Amino acid sequence: MESNTRFVEYVENGLHNRNQIIPEKIYYQSVKTTAFLDKESYGSYYLFPSSMYEHVQTNGSLKGYEGLVYVNRLILDIDKNGLQNDELYELVKNHIGELIEFGIKESDINLWYSGTGFHIELLDVFGFQPAKNVHEKVKQTFNKHFSFADSIYDKTRIIRSNWSFNPKSKSYKVYIPLKYIDDLSMNDVIDAAQSKESYYYYTTEYDKWFDEMNQPGKTIEPYLQVSVVDAPFVIKKAVNKTSETNSIVTCMQHVFNEGPIEGSRHQKAMRMASSYRRAGMPYLATLAALMEWNSNSMNDNRIIRVADAIYEGNYQYSCNDIIMSEYCDNKCIYYKNKNYTLDIKGIDELEDAFAEYIQKDFAKKSINMANIFPGANPYDFKPGELVVFSGDTGMGKTAFVQNIVAKAKRDTLFLSLEMNEYLTFRRFVQIVTKQTKEWVMNNYLSNSNTSFKELLQHIKIMTIQPQIDAVKRIVAEHQPSVLVVDTTDELQVEGFRNDIQEQNMKIDALKSIAQKYNTLVLAIHHINKSSASSGQLGIHSLKGSSNVVQKADKVIMIKGADREDTHRLVTSVKSRDEAPFEMLSRFHFETMTYERLDLNDTTFN
Repeated sequence: MESNTRFVEYVENGLHNRNQIIPEKIYYQSVKTTAFLDKESYGSYYLFPSSMYEHVQTNGSLKGYEGLVYVNRLILDIDKNGLQNDELYELVKNHIGELIEFGIKESDINLWYSGTGFHIELLDVFGFQPAKNVHEKVKQTFNKHFSFADSIYDKTRIIRSNWSFNPKSKSYKVYIPLKYIDDLSMNDVIDAAQSKESYYYYTTEYDKWFDEMNQPGKTIEPYLQVSVVDAPFVIKKAVNKTSETNSIVTCMQHVFNEGPIEGSRHQKAMRMASSYRRAGMPYLATLAALMEWNSNSMNDNRIIRVADAIYEGNYQYSCNDIIMSEYCDNKCIYYKNKNYTLDIKGIDELEDAFAEYIQKDFAKKSINMANIFPGANPYDFKPGELVVFSGDTGMGKTAFVQNIVAKAKRDTLFLSLEMNEYLTFRRFVQIVTKQTKEWVMNNYLSNSNTSFKELLQHIKIMTIQPQIDAVKRIVAEHQPSVLVVDTTDELQVEGFRNDIQEQNMKIDALKSIAQKYNTLVLAIHHINKSSASSGQLGIHSLKGSSNVVQKADKVIMIKGADREDTHRLVTSVKSRDEAPFEMLSRFHFETMTYERLDLNDTTFN
């Protein structure tokens, strides 16, 4: 056979008929010829080279195969897990929205009803490369990003073939076009899966889809390679005594079975020891378990220090811990509510974290309004906070935030999603030079050596409207001290038809970014229609639900009598951990600058 032929494990007429290895092309031909016949069949999740065929011919089984593994189409398995049919269908729709929000194009997502649950099929947008451990990369990547799906990514996994018969439900696995999911009810989907005739009744383009869905080797140009999570390098144990896992703190069982991984051994040992102590294991039993797991990969004294620290300091870790969440498993009794422990930290741990925050983050990243506008009352914007700025159209909200970040000299990522990059840059130059736009433009026209970059070196600007998850990745990569979002409306969240839900998701994501990366997030947010009409601005004037105000640490309103009046009252309508702030100012539109005024300088109300 040709060296580039890919092979599939093909299983028909019962799961006991395994270890039949056939070329991929023949597999798809078989799928087509047996479609909508009362025949149950499965195919392997992954593809294999000819060495797999030779391995099975020699050994009679897939067991022990250590050769290359290739990614085919990727399947996210969504089971009922006790849900009613309608509840399952709505859940699947929400998950598809999450995938689109993550950045996967709708055209690269195929939805299949398997007869009981759903398979969400993805083309390989991640660009997984053939490797002996590519199945581990798929597992790590999907368990991290798509934890809502069952973890079915092991090397020899098989999956129900398209169009094949499900004897339990007496129906067929059928393709449901995404454009139909809002028109078809769950009962319609179930009816469509009963026979070829009933499926054709609901899907008039069946012949076209049938051919498209049964073509081997369909590939696309990957575009989410950055999201792939590398499979860890496992230090081989002399004796590998892995076992099946149960439903009690399953994540730590996975860590134990995986063995020590260089670069994370100490942290994982701490968490295993903590879970053993909480389960009532004596110190010596925990120490023995850690020694067995360690298998001399670390010095024994380090393992002893881990056990001592846990039993003396009683460190506890929650489901949201960075390591425990990585190995989360839906079989765990704590999976649904993530309530293994509330995230309790001891005084020693808190004091160390607080000292580091004050010495490093607070001093270097916070912004005090008294330093930006001399004479103003002290008022801090702190790292880890979400600060929302709002006000009516034309009040100069963006300019006010630009004044802050231009003068603060903090490493800033400015998402200018309503203005183009040239306008945004020019206004920054106006602010730092206190000059008009004509002056700035004439300087660049008349002098090729004109440059103000030294005054703005700390600012990076992005004008492409990103998906919210793309913002998370950008912040993780660039680690700015300050993230500015202008405006929240322009952040992209697909898959949501309700404006309130969409707005909540944006604000929740920005709050998460602030806390996770200890970044100061300054978000410009529109007011609602009723406040715009009445002119009365307060804490309930923000567009969207009360969730915006609840998640924000501070809410700053910029008020003015009208657009022609240059006076602006900048006031806090919510201040977590700060006294209220109020500053009367003049907005110089010609230079985009704000000037603080004494309150008795005007009769502004």
